[in-house]
Amino acid sequence: MNTQQPPVTTRNLALRLGGAAVLMFGFGFALVPLYDIFCEVTGIRFELRASDEARITEQPALSRAVTLELLASTGNGAPWEFRPVADSIEVQTGLMQETAYFAKNLSGRDIVGTATPDVAPREAGRYLKKVECFCFTEQPFAEGEARNMPVRFYIEPDLPAHIDTITLAYTFHEKPSAADNAQVAADDATHAAQL
Repeated sequence: MNTQQPPVTTRNLALRLGGAAVLMFGFGFALVPLYDIFCEVTGIRFELRASDEARITEQPALSRAVTLELLASTGNGAPWEFRPVADSIEVQTGLMQETAYFAKNLSGRDIVGTATPDVAPREAGRYLKKVECFCFTEQPFAEGEARNMPVRFYIEPDLPAHIDTITLAYTFHEKPSAADNAQVAADDATHAAQL
């Protein structure tokens, strides 16, 4: 008795693989209607009525009022007049807000300032989002120049309920000029040579 099967040719293999691909595609295409029939027969899923759909809406977090305290300081006796336009403001969570800080160059020369922000309590820092801020870039000031620098921000609506006051503080520094940096390097070298 001969139990050998005929050899599989490349053509036969290609036809079998092509047929399997067509069957898999057809099965995948038929899954959605088959699933719908299965759900109807078993009663696992039932249709939503329009009134049910209206009730199943995502409720956005409710907006609430929060006090934002604004503080300002200058770093290392920098030659600025620097202060918030308002000491505190009432803001709504989830809404775009705007405030400003006032700065004036008191140095008698052109200078560049940079700002460092701080938020308290620390936990609130994750929820206060600045969209536009003078702290994002260097701020060049001509001699005697004064201006308001805006801060656009929002506080996310999911701010924890126990936080009802947030403090936003900025420290305004004078950016050292290239000449100042060269002088510091020379002073460091002189000091190192003396040791």
